[in-house]
Amino acid sequence: MSTLQDTFYLSRAGRYSNPLNTNDALPLVYGDLTDGAAGIWPLPCIDTVNFVYCFSGFPVLAVADGNSIAIYADGVLVNPANYTFDESDNYESMGAIATVTFASDQGNAVITARGKGKVLSGTTLMENIVDIVEDLLTVQNAFAASLFEATRKARAAQLFTAAGYAAAGVIRDDASLWDAVERMMGSFLGSAYLDGEGLLCLDIDVGSVDRNPAAAILRHAETEWKDAVQRLENVINRCPASYGFDYSTDDFMHYFDGTASQDAASQTIYGLREPIAPLQCHWCRDATSVAALQAIVVAKFANPIYEVGVDDMTLKRLHVDINDIVAWSARRLYDDLGVEMRNQLWRVLAVMPDFGKARIGFRLQQTPYYLTRDILTPDVVWGSYLAGILWEGAGWSAGEAWDEDSGEPLWGDEIAWGSSVTGSERDDTLY
Repeated sequence: MSTLQDTFYLSRAGRYSNPLNTNDALPLVYGDLTDGAAGIWPLPCIDTVNFVYCFSGFPVLAVADGNSIAIYADGVLVNPANYTFDESDNYESMGAIATVTFASDQGNAVITARGKGKVLSGTTLMENIVDIVEDLLTVQNAFAASLFEATRKARAAQLFTAAGYAAAGVIRDDASLWDAVERMMGSFLGSAYLDGEGLLCLDIDVGSVDRNPAAAILRHAETEWKDAVQRLENVINRCPASYGFDYSTDDFMHYFDGTASQDAASQTIYGLREPIAPLQCHWCRDATSVAALQAIVVAKFANPIYEVGVDDMTLKRLHVDINDIVAWSARRLYDDLGVEMRNQLWRVLAVMPDFGKARIGFRLQQTPYYLTRDILTPDVVWGSYLAGILWEGAGWSAGEAWDEDSGEPLWGDEIAWGSSVTGSERDDTLY
């Protein structure tokens, strides 16, 4: 039975009759790789007799539908009149791939390409990183769709689309499936993990908490505070980034120094603080997307944030899992405005159930959000501009009132998301 720790082995040129090198892997091409001015990935020769090279190990977007193909021999652009491109070629009846067939022998020249990859449907490129992960696992490998936690996968795909991101990259080397998925998701501040039921969860961090209500409120009377730390080394007030990976040179093509999104106030207090290495966006080639990712990192880490250990003295919240959002009152901690962190929203970093002692240990990371108590009408849109996304009012209704003019019901004391960004009044109820 396959597992996510297994190595994914690409098909080899050796399955064809006359390859140049039998061990050359057939690349899998996703998204728009037309940036730059030279070839981005190498094409293996699968037929030295007929001068055929593999553009991609599966069919790709047709030229007639908008694919922009550029082929290079030893770094020199090849005249399109000297080759033919077939986006879906069942070569030697070994399955459909994309091929480039030259009019003459290219000898030992290194052939590279720029172009666009696999289609999602019709003439639409597969550019959502969640779709690419799913394709890798369920199409290129034999995992069932039930491998995924469906709600989190759908939510991650929605966040990716709403953020305007576009993924593009090539799988050209054998690799652990888990490593491949982590690299894909990590290129967009995303994560992948297995939940308590063993389902694969995908998440994208767009700088805001999930639109759904908190998974649980950790009640003050049922919790025991273990520790709280702020780490200066975790402060990031400028975030350089490398992106647009070149698979022919095994290095990045593009770089942003991060000055456009740096936090000058944080630098005044803590000095210039950058990550040890630039943010590495292997599957991102879009400058606008990279700039947004840099801004999210700086907004999140420009000032020290708390990481706390909390023990739930009951087993009531066994459903809470990694990356969930919980509400908990840290009564001895204060935010940047000097306000006590009552009903602060925290992201779950670790869950450690102890059935022998009937308790659950949680490791939590501070978010800039908290529960608020406000009177909201059904038409009110409530949320945060931190990621450029508005959320509809969300929470638990605690009462009901009536509009005197229309006679229509209004929401009563409704607990909704808030943050220091939106200036919402914090709910100071000690749950």
